[in-house]
Amino acid sequence: MNYTFNTFIKLFTFCTVALLVACSRNEKDAELFFIQGNVAYKKAEYKKAIDFFSEAIEKTPTFADAYNNRGMAKLATGNLGGAIADFEKAVSLDSDFVLAKYNLAEALSNSDGLDESISLLKSIEKYYKDSSFYYVTLSNALIQKSNFPEATQALQKALQLQPENDKALTNTGFIQYQQKEYNLAKQNFEKAIAINPKQDFALNNLSLIYANEGNFTKAIELVDKAIAINKSVLYKNNKGYYLLNTGKLPEGKQLIESALGVNNAWAIRNMGVYELLSKNYSKALANFEKAERLDPGVELINYYLGEASLLNGNKAKACQYWQTGAKLNESKSEQRLREVCK
Repeated sequence: MNYTFNTFIKLFTFCTVALLVACSRNEKDAELFFIQGNVAYKKAEYKKAIDFFSEAIEKTPTFADAYNNRGMAKLATGNLGGAIADFEKAVSLDSDFVLAKYNLAEALSNSDGLDESISLLKSIEKYYKDSSFYYVTLSNALIQKSNFPEATQALQKALQLQPENDKALTNTGFIQYQQKEYNLAKQNFEKAIAINPKQDFALNNLSLIYANEGNFTKAIELVDKAIAINKSVLYKNNKGYYLLNTGKLPEGKQLIESALGVNNAWAIRNMGVYELLSKNYSKALANFEKAERLDPGVELINYYLGEASLLNGNKAKACQYWQTGAKLNESKSEQRLREVCK
């Protein structure tokens, strides 16, 4: 299963440009292109916006605001690398451009630049000390570094500033889920959904809790709502797993296969569950082993490795896997350890 937190970019309002006094023709043209770019962006015409901002930059190469806004438009088209380059250029042109630093930090948090993102966010905290969403952004980066204590502190500040911040509640629930505090996580996901019924991260994560409780009907109901909002392959993969557990193997397999293209360890684990339920035990074991190599933290992987090992005739290996799972507080591994490995 794939749990999720609010890693999406939260776009800020574009900076406006001060009216240029006694400026050159190029500067006047640049300002006009900049305004046209903003209008196009607001209409979700992102490619047009990029063209207009590029024209503005061509007229005035030191136009930091145009670089920042072009970066925003590039983000909207999925060009993360191009956006980062533009935000970096904006900051290099104006070292006091706080908004561009924020945008750069958030973009970096969605790349492999997590350490730089966290450092940059902390360097501008004084400008955003009254912003709940700033602290959510900081928590996103800290969560990806598995720095849950600092992420929790950031989220506490976010909720103090805005108690009904659904993104902060979702991220808080995510951390609690990771720490196996399922009841607390459930409460926070439910609060987030009550505030924002379209909070797909919370809907997906709440479905995981119901699945852990064995209530796959409720889990499917919730993940269907998440998919209706965001057709993420991660959500479809989770639904596939739930369908397998309700006996709908062909339907479950079809959804899981949609996530295999991204080499998703969770999808590979779920394909192993499909093979296990289809009584293809050697294929099941191979999938579980591959999933573990890709991500040893995949949920219930030790339980499933134990099941597949036992069905392949290796009880000793099965017990080793369940012992590992029991140390990680996997209730299913603990149960099988008691039942089989006496």
